Amino acid sequence: MTVSVSELNFSYNEHAVLHDISFTAQSGEVLAVLGPNGVGKSTLFRCILGLLSPQKGKTEVCGTDIKNLNAKDLGRLLAYVPQSHYPAFNFSVMDMVLMGTTAQLSEFSSPSEKEYKVAETALERIGISHLKNRSYMQISGGEQQLVLIARALAQNTKTLIMDEPTANLDYGNQLRILAQIRSLAHDGYTILQSMHNPDQAFLYADKVLALSDGKVLDFGTPQNVINSEMIKRLYYVDVQVESLYEDKFRFCLPQGLIQ
Repeated sequence: MTVSVSELNFSYNEHAVLHDISFTAQSGEVLAVLGPNGVGKSTLFRCILGLLSPQKGKTEVCGTDIKNLNAKDLGRLLAYVPQSHYPAFNFSVMDMVLMGTTAQLSEFSSPSEKEYKVAETALERIGISHLKNRSYMQISGGEQQLVLIARALAQNTKTLIMDEPTANLDYGNQLRILAQIRSLAHDGYTILQSMHNPDQAFLYADKVLALSDGKVLDFGTPQNVINSEMIKRLYYVDVQVESLYEDKFRFCLPQGLIQ
């Protein structure tokens, strides 16, 4: 699955939010969208998902302009994983994951044995089958995020849009989520995720889209995009980009930390 965004512009009530955004994410890639709060990352994702209509530009999935797709057809191509989700009813984990199969059902149809099997497979893929009968509202934040990823897998699409999937999670759950994302990319999924941590982008992303004031500052591999100047422009802090093991791993070190 290839996602291509070309010269996308979006404004809220004449307030420009996104300016000429262009990039491409290929099958098997994790694309990390880096940028400070309020820069337009979530707005960009809503445009890609067809929830907002840009004033200019287009988004293509596998060469098809999303403007030519209805919500159901688009749901067969793209799946969305929000930061968090609090349903109105106390659904079980299995029910939450089954919701991902609705894009494959006809109107007014109920999940059949086939859809239950799809949900079971998604739970197994993420490693949380033991939670299927638990209440979604009574499991941990990290477990809830894994359920949302399983729900996206049950949608039976190879393209996932993730809005800060590790937000508000402890360190261990962050690593578990990122490891699952990396594993999915290895299996051919195309993954777009927003994040704030450049160190995580170094470790888990194939490409980085750096956004500032609704514009693309740079796009490319983490090694080519993330440097001290870029971090300064994005977050207004001074860091040094250091490396380990003959430059196999890089990380950001705040300046002044070591005297």
